[in-house]
Parts: sequence; C-alpha cells; structure tokens
Amino acid sequence: AVTTISNQQKQLETIQTAIDDAYEDETQDLLKPNVTVESMTKIENNLNRLKVTAANFSLSAKDLPAEVESLGQQKAQLQTQLQIVSDKVKLQQQLLKLFTNESINFQEAINDVIIQPDATLKEIETIREAVTLLPGEQWQAMMKEYLDYAQAQVSRANDLRTSFEEMLDDGKVTDAATYERYLTAADSITQVRNPELKETFQTQLNQIGEQLGFGSMYYSQDETYE
Repeated sequence: AVTTISNQQKQLETIQTAIDDAYEDETQDLLKPNVTVESMTKIENNLNRLKVTAANFSLSAKDLPAEVESLGQQKAQLQTQLQIVSDKVKLQQQLLKLFTNESINFQEAINDVIIQPDATLKEIETIREAVTLLPGEQWQAMMKEYLDYAQAQVSRANDLRTSFEEMLDDGKVTDAATYERYLTAADSITQVRNPELKETFQTQLNQIGEQLGFGSMYYSQDETYE
C-alpha cells in the first residue's frame, strides 16, 4: 500500500503540472492555444483512476495510512481546478462555432471574425452568461469582446431581415419600401461580413431598387469593416 500511495502522489503531482501548463502563465487566466477538450478529458480520466480511499487500497479505514487523506484532498482540489480549465476550453469551442473562421485568437480578441449565417442572439447570450461564472479577468474580457463582435453582426443581420420582410412581400415591393429605407439598408449591407448573408441582402436590395427605379447596387466582399 505504501508503494501504491507513493505512486498515486507522483501521479497527482504530474496532473497538477499538466493543469498548470494549460495556462499561459502563473496567473491561471488565459489558456494556451494548444489546450483542447480532448487533452483535458485525457487528464480527467487519469485523475479519476487515482486511488485515494480505503476501499481503493482494499484496507479498512483504521489501517489506512494518514497520507491517503491528504491524497483525497489533493484529488478533490485538482478536480476543481481541472473543471475550470475544461469549462473554459468548452466555452471557447462554443464561441468558435458562432463564426465561420477556422480558428480565432484566444489570447487577445481580434475583430476579424465572420458570423455564421444562422447564429442567434440567444446562443450568444447563453455563452455570455456561462463566461461570467468562470474566473479570469483577462479571459472574461477576451471572450466578452468576441461575443460583442458576434452580437453586433447578428443584430445587423436581424435588422436587415426585418427591414426586407417589411419592404418586400413575395418579391414585390410594399408601401414600406421608401428611398430612405432603401439607402439605410444599402449602407448597412456594406458592413455585413458573411458572404452568404451579404449576397442574400444584396439580391433583396436590388429587387427593391429595380422595382422602384433606383437601379441596383453591388458591394464586393473586399469592403473594409468598422
């Protein structure tokens, strides 16, 4: 049992090192880019296999060395620490799924993200609420900044959808299709980043323009974003 306890202690120390290494620095705030759900699951499985109770050692409680109680406390602490890292990396993956980008910078928020055409404000708010429950001032700020980018793009798309629903009825212009609203929509489309959404909105805008005699407008995907 003594030899086994010594082995368990070494494994706990190895897992502690692995958890510490998941962070960028000793502040345990931002995660390193190579941290994944899979890597955290592997550490979790190793931790769960560690023996820290009398039953694990096939001993009665009275025969259990005092060191085992300490092992149990260490294991519980590591499980708490590991859960935080796992939750952070899972939320990062949920955030990434909001965008068409293959990857994003999780050390610093960069405004080069493009929203998925079907992303919703509800999804964004769900992630935002979960982010506030986890520690790490820099991590929270970075995540919230990306969520702000996502929210701005989804809100713009929603506003345009609403506008075109009001200005077009089965492809025909309605009384709501005024020149002012047409120009407002045209200006907003220049800031739409998702090419699929942009093409849809351009098509609808041109339907209005052609029917009202305004002509048609086309915006390339090379527009700069604000």
